[in-house]
Amino acid sequence: MTHLDGSSDPGRIDDLPALIAELDDADDEHVEVSAGDPYGWMASAFASGTVVLSDGARPHAPEHVRSDVPRDEMLAIFVEVARGEVEAALARGWTLE
Repeated sequence: MTHLDGSSDPGRIDDLPALIAELDDADDEHVEVSAGDPYGWMASAFASGTVVLSDGARPHAPEHVRSDVPRDEMLAIFVEVARGEVEAALARGWTLE
C-alpha cells in the first residue's frame, strides 16, 4: 500500500481503514492513497472522491474510473482488491478511461 505521504509498505487488510482515513489530511501535493493485490491490480483513491482501478499486468489497458465515491465504498473496493476479489470490485460499475 502507498500512503498519502508517498511512503509504502506491505500493509494488511486491517490497515486499510486507516489508509483511507489519511485522505482527510490531503493537501495540494499529497492527494492519493493506493493498495493492490499480488497479481498487479491496484486501487487508487483520491481526496476528490475519485477511485481508479488499474491492471499492472496490462499497463496499456484502459483504467477503470469512478467519481464521487464515498469513503465507505472506497474502503470496500480496497478490501476487495487486497483480497484478490477484483471481479467483485469491477462489478460496481466503472467508466473506462
